[in-house]
Amino acid sequence: MTPRMQFEATLTDPQQGRFARVTLEDAIGVSRGPRAEQTALRVRAFENQHDVLERYFGTHVAVGVALLRDPLRPERDVIRFAAAPDVQLEQSVEELLFRAATLYSQVHLTFEDGRDRALCLHMVYGVIAGLFKELDRAAAAPGEHVHLECTGYTYLEKACTRAEMYFRRAAQRRAQARYLAGMLGGLAAIILTAPLFALGLEQLPAMDSATFIACLIGGGAGALLSVLFGMTSGNLRLHTLFANAESGFGPLVAAGALRPLLGALSGTVVFVLLQSGLVPLEVPKAGNAATNFYLALAIVAGFSERWARGVLAGTEERLAGGSGEPQKGSSTGASSVK
Repeated sequence: MTPRMQFEATLTDPQQGRFARVTLEDAIGVSRGPRAEQTALRVRAFENQHDVLERYFGTHVAVGVALLRDPLRPERDVIRFAAAPDVQLEQSVEELLFRAATLYSQVHLTFEDGRDRALCLHMVYGVIAGLFKELDRAAAAPGEHVHLECTGYTYLEKACTRAEMYFRRAAQRRAQARYLAGMLGGLAAIILTAPLFALGLEQLPAMDSATFIACLIGGGAGALLSVLFGMTSGNLRLHTLFANAESGFGPLVAAGALRPLLGALSGTVVFVLLQSGLVPLEVPKAGNAATNFYLALAIVAGFSERWARGVLAGTEERLAGGSGEPQKGSSTGASSVK
């Protein structure tokens, strides 16, 4: 649901005996002059029909902004604002107002409710209300009736920047929480499906199915440990695509569930490579030391994707070197021997 840039109020029409719909363009007017009383009535009608938390209506210029309860979902707040078509703004002021409106749209679509949404909306409301107050102050000054200027918007620009930074941090917190939930779900799925892998591995000759399953779960646990370290240290940064409103709950959870799956696969791949002898490491003899050795390397493989990729890349190089392919410099060496 995209936010509308107009209010709708209800005003009693005594001649027709019914309620007539009043838009913000009718309600906001200059509260001085012949239409002052009518403007006041329409503003009062809007306030009576809505749960208004904060509001500002221009006195010398037809602008208005309000922070109010969402009529469809009273547990959350929304912002409504509008300006008359004849209100002229400097380009920098228009850009700042557009930034605030864009930020409000992102907050509205990203956070359904909660503390982060409320704080972001209060910050955005402060920017828009501050702009309208500066416009009103400029309109009240002599000689400023043709082209309205907002001379004190520098601090409002900084306030908008702070609001954008808070929104990005809050969006990251939300995305990380959902990502972690997906990881826990993925690790739980790996643990629940481990007995099925054990049944299949029993059909393979000389396969240590118990150690294989331990490496499978250990790799997933290592991936979870890596993400937890990143969250507690503040180094975990999810892509903007997942953090903003462009991604819903499903993609974030799915991306989180894939992380322990990747760690589990990395752990089992390292186990298989060690068992096959393709990795030149001295494995302890059978017993607890061997099991712990395999499990430790599986956890490391799940924890560090770079290390797991290095193991696979080294194995690929050894296989290519042992396949009889000519190495660099071999032809030069042969010619020199001749």
